[in-house]
This record gives sequence, C-alpha cells and structure tokens, in this order.
Amino acid sequence: MKKEWITKYILGEETAEERVLVEQWIKQDKDHETEYLDMKKAWELGEKMKVPLEVDVDRAWNDFVGLRDERMPYSKSTVKPKQKITSMGWWKIVAAIVVVCLSSMLIISSFSQEEYFKTRAYTRRSSLPDGSIISMNKRSELSYHSSLFHKTRRVNLVKGEAFFEVKKDTERPFIIETGKTKITVMGTSFHVRRSGQETEVVVATGSVKVNYANQELVLTPKQTLIIQDTLQGKAKVDTVPDQLYKYYVHQEFIFENTPLSRVLDIFSRAYGQQFILDNPDHGKLLLTTTFREQKMSEMISVIGQTFNLTIEKRGNAYHIK
Repeated sequence: MKKEWITKYILGEETAEERVLVEQWIKQDKDHETEYLDMKKAWELGEKMKVPLEVDVDRAWNDFVGLRDERMPYSKSTVKPKQKITSMGWWKIVAAIVVVCLSSMLIISSFSQEEYFKTRAYTRRSSLPDGSIISMNKRSELSYHSSLFHKTRRVNLVKGEAFFEVKKDTERPFIIETGKTKITVMGTSFHVRRSGQETEVVVATGSVKVNYANQELVLTPKQTLIIQDTLQGKAKVDTVPDQLYKYYVHQEFIFENTPLSRVLDIFSRAYGQQFILDNPDHGKLLLTTTFREQKMSEMISVIGQTFNLTIEKRGNAYHIK
C-alpha cells in the first residue's frame, strides 16, 4: 500500500478510489490496521504538539528503530522506510514526529496556553477540564485556552461541526465563538456547525443564547437557526424534524418515517458523496430503520432492497432509480 494514499486518507484528502483501496487494505490484515493506527497517532501528535521542522531525522529514525526492536520485535517486518517523501523516508518522518513529541510533551504541557483538537478522516470524543464532553465530526477543528479555562469556559470552533454536552455551572457560563457568532450556555447539549461563512446551531436539551451582529436569540430544544456572517437582521428560527444532525456522535443513523430525499441528504453530508434520484417521486418514500456503525455501501444496499430500487455509480455520483 502506498504510504501517500494512507497519508491522504488520514488528512481527508483522498479520492473515492483511494478511500476504497485504503479501507480494504486496513481490513485485510491486523498488522495493516496496526500500521495505519500508528501512522494516524503520529500525525495527531504532530498536529497537537506543533512539531518543529528542524529535526535530526536520521537520529530520530535510529532512536525509533531501537525502541521498536526493544519493545515490539514482532513488528520488524511491517515498519520499513521503503518509500520516499521528498528526500526523507516516510517512517523517518513518523519517527521524528514521535520522538520530538515524546521528548517535548512535558515542556509543551507546562507552557502552552492553547489546546487544539483536530479531526481529519475520523471522529473524536473528548473531555474538557470542566467535565464537559465534545463530540467532533470529521474534518473539524476547535481550540481553547487551557490556562484560562478554569475562569472562563470559552471554546473557539474554527471549522466543521461538534456536539457539546456542557456540564452545568451557574457561576461560569460556557461560551463558543465561531465566525462572528457567540453561543452562551450554562449546562445543556447542542450541535454547532461552521462551514465557510455560515454557522448552524441546533439545541438538543436546555436553552442556548446566540449573539450575532448586535442581535440576540434564545433557542430551546429542537430549535435551530442558520446565521451568515453578513447577516444584519433577525435570523429565522426553525424546528428540526429529527435527530439526524448528530449522527456522528455515536455513528448512528435513526430513521423514523424519514423521506428518502432527507435520508440521501444526510448521507451526502456524512460521506461527501452525491446521490441523485432519477425519479423525484422516490424522494417521498418513507424509511424506518436504524444503522449503527455500518458502511455507506451496506446502508445504500439495504435501502435499494427495501424499496426495490436500483443503485448505480456513475462517475462521482450514485444514481437511484
């Protein structure tokens, strides 16, 4: 397997064909899965620790090999710097990242004031210092100042989407800043999506105060709004028809008499694929089922069998007829 493909998969920049090949390779062998997870962890450490580029890569590689041979002798055949990225072997870069991260972890944790959470081709569930829980979807990024969090619970959602389960604290409101929008809560659960110049908020429990452009709105459960950064007037508050906006929290799709058009819209958002109903009337078909941690291909197949529809991949789109 080409290391470049695995790298692109981790970064979420792979093509549809590369995604299929990488996922098949991972499932072929337990060693493949271990190698992939090691590479992903290395990148995560590199992102979080802000690894400097001025690293003695050869020395790092030698240290890495020594540790590998001492602690994991069974993996010798799976870790070999065969392919090149520019002038350095892939695994030398991984070794450099790992060695620098491990050696500098204590220093960074002592002096760094800002914590970053980033996801690429995977979701992430994390705890904040106050006990609040954040579930991040793929290709999302947020940060917070750890040194100030005990005084002001403030988080910045840079991009992507996240579901927040905020621990109640009447003395310290929980604030999320994203674009030109500020969201304030005491203790509640809600979803926030940041895409381009647009912010979406959906409330699951409790109430949420949203401030933007000298405007203020309070949302209650099942209410949602979408705000453009350029908006000056009052935003329209709608009601969400279901809980599908938070499918990524538990990798679960719960459909209850859901129109097929809505089902395909959710799949399109979740997997970045295009779905086309050749017969628009099929969009009115109602689906009731639950998918948990299943592949997209498996779910699409079930839908086709349920409604006796044919599903065909043409180019970058799935045609359903």
